Amino acid sequence: MRALPPLVTVQAFEAAARHESFAAAAEELHVSPATISQRVRSLETHLGVALFERHPRTVALTELGRAYLPAVRESLDDLAVATTGLFGPARREQLTVRTQVSYAATWLAPHVAEFQELHPGIDLRVVCAVWSEALDPGEVDVDIHQGRGPWAGVHSEVLHRDAAVAIQGPAAPPVTSVADLAARPRVQVLGFDDVWQRLLPPDAPPPRRALTVDTSLAALEVVAAGEACAVIPERFARTAVRAGRVVLALDRSWPTRQAHYLLRRHEDPRPSPRARAFLAWLDDLDARVPALATEE
Repeated sequence: MRALPPLVTVQAFEAAARHESFAAAAEELHVSPATISQRVRSLETHLGVALFERHPRTVALTELGRAYLPAVRESLDDLAVATTGLFGPARREQLTVRTQVSYAATWLAPHVAEFQELHPGIDLRVVCAVWSEALDPGEVDVDIHQGRGPWAGVHSEVLHRDAAVAIQGPAAPPVTSVADLAARPRVQVLGFDDVWQRLLPPDAPPPRRALTVDTSLAALEVVAAGEACAVIPERFARTAVRAGRVVLALDRSWPTRQAHYLLRRHEDPRPSPRARAFLAWLDDLDARVPALATEE
């Protein structure tokens, strides 16, 4: 059996480390400062090391305390998520995800019921486009943005790399080469049109007709309704292709300079347990849903 320290001592350590104060930790945990001090001492005795340097009005983590803290926080967060997921929360929690409409409609919407089934205690709110501008940054738990990054004033990390595929309507004549694609009526997506420039040879003829839209979702709907073709992120095409609403014009994908990023303000704390649960589900979803075509 593992010789783990009592949970109350670990909670006292985490709260004291976060507040850099035994008194503030005591107020949060509804005990006396002396109790916090006693519990931290008990943990230090159990581990055989000093976790804090004591000062008259504050405490500071030792080097070993700083090394121990991330694992403690992650373990407490995981315990909170598991307890909520299995036994139900005392109150429901809301998770606000801000993203672009194409990502929400083509990637989240077909799969989001699975997340809700796994986490019945979390009420999910997905906010896109103009409505997201009305949100206070502190209201956003998960902020997903497509682009080339990085952006000033925020920390960004890659969530998904974006490959591109060419799609067309099911009734459109077959395409056998990139040259065939060039001559078709074309739907271009603002901000994604550089893919066409790299995809087509310099001497490619202009399209018979061209329409420019500002979302991949709009491009997908135009293509599904007629004989035009479009190049959109492969991830956005998966559900529509597998449902037969559109088809791949060519059985391959192309790398792009864009990705989907997870954004966080530099002053924001680490993701909440509910946000971490959502991001873990996204990672798992990405691994389980296969790509449509091999990247070249």
